[in-house]
Amino acid sequence: MTRKGHWVEPTRTWNDTSVNYCAVCGRLIPRRTWVFDGGAGALDACSPDCEDLYESYLKPTYGAKANDAHHKG
Repeated sequence: MTRKGHWVEPTRTWNDTSVNYCAVCGRLIPRRTWVFDGGAGALDACSPDCEDLYESYLKPTYGAKANDAHHKG
């Protein structure tokens, strides 16, 4: 399977306590984020494996996930 995503390093200050969660599996993303086009916009994932899972199972089963569905805490 061809991966279309890329790694993105967050730009955070030392006192920023916000966290991101993977839009595919829900895991906490502590450092860099794998960003790929999910069909309805860019999605943040924890690894390229989540892009594969999204393309092979989630997208065909449930449809494309909206790009405004960011998982932040």
